[in-house]
Amino acid sequence: MDANRYFDAMHNAMSAQHPGAQLLLTVKLQDTCGNDACLELKQLPGESTSILCYSTMGRRYLNFQLFRKGWQLCHNADGQLVGRFPSSADGLIDETDFRAYCREDRLDMARTQRITAELRQCAGINYQGSIPQNARTGAVITVESFVGAGARWTYWSQDVLPSLPLGAILYWLADFLAGSERRTLQADPQAARLAAQWLAGDTAVFFHPSVPMTAMNTVSSGSAPARRRTTVPAARNKSWQSIMAVMAGM
Repeated sequence: MDANRYFDAMHNAMSAQHPGAQLLLTVKLQDTCGNDACLELKQLPGESTSILCYSTMGRRYLNFQLFRKGWQLCHNADGQLVGRFPSSADGLIDETDFRAYCREDRLDMARTQRITAELRQCAGINYQGSIPQNARTGAVITVESFVGAGARWTYWSQDVLPSLPLGAILYWLADFLAGSERRTLQADPQAARLAAQWLAGDTAVFFHPSVPMTAMNTVSSGSAPARRRTTVPAARNKSWQSIMAVMAGM
């Protein structure tokens, strides 16, 4: 299964679920073993939160699904051969419902604003890293931003991050993944520390929305008054446990 066709099909399936949404960010992770991931961060008109669509089906699992689809097309319900197995995967891709492999979750206003602010600062700064030809480990990561002037970063997972804020954003988003895809996007310790610092600055907002904002914005002597932030709903997603674990170890 060609990786580009896989990602295009998954992108089309994710876009079809929210046709009126503004696309903020896409992430493609291409593992050497075919354990890929595809993520899209988007925002609906008039909403301050964002939607994260993601799939970790991967090409290897998709190959099996396409084979099963082809087998069903050339056999009847009794398992008898009644036709020829499709010679091309193109037709099978068209008949496969990729929406069944898409999951989604919500990001609250605070995380959405942080991500868009960081992407806006990186707008127009593209990065094309060198990708090893015969690597046995690692993955190709391609991130495309649609915020502001946009930007595109492609790099090898075991190289230095092209942008530390980008790594922290991926660290947040990877909390919704599992397995090797999650570990790949959360491998950089500097990105982990930055993601934890972002979270620490808004921990009271995320987990104690009933606490008065004046109590949360205590200012040390001699510093300027802290800017008042808007209260957001408490985060209930278990994926935050990994970031909290990083914070506890700092």
